[in-house]
Amino acid sequence: MYILFCNNRTLVCRNFFEQFLYDDVKEGVCSSQVFENTLNKINNWLENSDENLVIDDVDNDILAAAIKKIFRFAPAAGGIIHINNSIVAIERNGILDLPKGHIEQGESPEEAALREVREETAISNLSIIKQLPSSHHCYLLNNQWTLKKTSWFLMSTNDEFKPKPQTEEGISKVFLLNKDNVNEFLEKTFISLRITLGEEIISQLTIDN
Repeated sequence: MYILFCNNRTLVCRNFFEQFLYDDVKEGVCSSQVFENTLNKINNWLENSDENLVIDDVDNDILAAAIKKIFRFAPAAGGIIHINNSIVAIERNGILDLPKGHIEQGESPEEAALREVREETAISNLSIIKQLPSSHHCYLLNNQWTLKKTSWFLMSTNDEFKPKPQTEEGISKVFLLNKDNVNEFLEKTFISLRITLGEEIISQLTIDN
């Protein structure tokens, strides 16, 4: 299943998986009426609809071609940092979030996640424990629909929690999530984070160390 978030709306493709987006578009796919119908359906969801959209009756090659036709791809990476039996969170431009950022040319998702977390929080000596599910959300930028896939990683550090927000990136606060404030965080953060990583965040806060 592939879930794309746009604000508080979702596009759910039940029979589609991300790896189809990495295949070349097959000859003739974009000339079919089904392709045009799918293109129009997704564009209408993006621009005019307040409802969620489910697509489960379109060939995967056609659906992949439509997604690639509409969106510019912007890969990103970030981390859930487990420290002091808590999780590190940030406030960016007034919205509760987790540290993340764009993957630069030549970087792996792991390298980008470690760099972005370090830059945005000033927490160092980070190590990756495991990869987590990726989130996919889209937004309009300079009249171009952009699809951001964020690769997430569970991280740990032996450093003391002495954060410094990267204010030039709009980050005003770096703080710790615990059992007392995690529900408020999940209510106020992006729906893509809440649905994709909510269970993982809660499970990390219930681990006895």
